[in-house]
Amino acid sequence: MRVWVLFVLIFLVGPISTPLRAQEGAAEVEPGEGPIFGTGWGMTLALDGTGFYNDVIRLALEDVTPEKLYQPLPYKRAKVEFAKDTASCLYPSNIEHLARGGEINLDNDFIQTVPVIWVESHLFSRPGTPPLTSLSALEGKKVAYPNGSALPTVLGEFGAQFMPTTDENTKARMLIAGRVHYMSGSLPDNIFVFKALGHPLPPYNPDLALIRTGVSVVCHDTPANRTFVQAFDARMATLMRDGGMEALYAVEGVDLRFLPGYE
Repeated sequence: MRVWVLFVLIFLVGPISTPLRAQEGAAEVEPGEGPIFGTGWGMTLALDGTGFYNDVIRLALEDVTPEKLYQPLPYKRAKVEFAKDTASCLYPSNIEHLARGGEINLDNDFIQTVPVIWVESHLFSRPGTPPLTSLSALEGKKVAYPNGSALPTVLGEFGAQFMPTTDENTKARMLIAGRVHYMSGSLPDNIFVFKALGHPLPPYNPDLALIRTGVSVVCHDTPANRTFVQAFDARMATLMRDGGMEALYAVEGVDLRFLPGYE
């Protein structure tokens, strides 16, 4: 249980930061106000609006009234802007894991939509080598990880050497080139990354998933955002009922096991 919680902090929360808290006495906003900040990291949620995560949120936001501006920003900047703008939202995210990472306080200041993507996190092995069998096998091995995450701290006891990277493509290239033995990463994200690089998905142990959880749009709790969340959830229910989200996953080549609620 301890290791599972630690990995939640690493892969969903990312860099540890000062807890976010809605400002006391913040003015209530009208429906539609307050943007959604996307936490850009690489090709799956690119700053130019391309990538699977951007495609999913755009489809989910269609026909949602009132409208909200969706704005992908660099990862750390998105977190800062979300903290500053108490009418804003953050995507992709999850209240429980933000709280476990110390980034927010669970004091009823935040709400979230239904999940839009089911995420798995793994340690991927160098191509041509077997999948990781246990965390104890990390001793003496090099592991690529996102710069600023808590991975070196929480896995320090396993004796690995951690190599920081700036984005998901850099991690993948380091693994392919043999500069590291393992890289931390998530699915379905890495399906796109390795496909773009012309390489198959590297070996990983499906039974050693570090986390499996749904990610959503997390918002500061305001009357406007409660209206938005209700409309967003209704839109997702429609997309699941008429197959619209399933069709997008199929076009993008993403296994339907990553679609929350799909059976």
